[in-house]
Amino acid sequence: MNTKSTTAGDIVLGRPVFSVRGQDSVLAAARHMTEHQIGAVPVLDDAGHLLGIFSERDLMTRVVAQQLDLASTQVSEVMTKRVAVLGEESTYREALAIMDALHIRHLPVMVQDRVAGCISLRDLHQADIDAKDREIEFLDDYIERVERAL
Repeated sequence: MNTKSTTAGDIVLGRPVFSVRGQDSVLAAARHMTEHQIGAVPVLDDAGHLLGIFSERDLMTRVVAQQLDLASTQVSEVMTKRVAVLGEESTYREALAIMDALHIRHLPVMVQDRVAGCISLRDLHQADIDAKDREIEFLDDYIERVERAL
């Protein structure tokens, strides 16, 4: 049985990286998120370094509930600045534990000092389902071999 656990890098590497800049308007960020059907985006500076993350929760609690203007409010004013991140070698189980402990649904994945992508709770649930499917397949094969040997 392949015991290698799926890593954050396995999930995000090769996928497009969707992000916004701190000076972008909340309206532009929300449209970007809607267009790509994502619930959060890393916020990068002009050099591509991580400044924060902007999520649907930020939009609702810091913009809509505060009745801020979407077009004139910059993402940097309402983003989450303290961001937990994952290294590309972090396992999906480690990522699930972090998300559970912090009550969050998105984590940027870093390769050195660059954002390689953003992993979602949905991604991690799919990785967990895939791992369980592989375990079931292994056990089914094992049972068949044992039964044939008897």
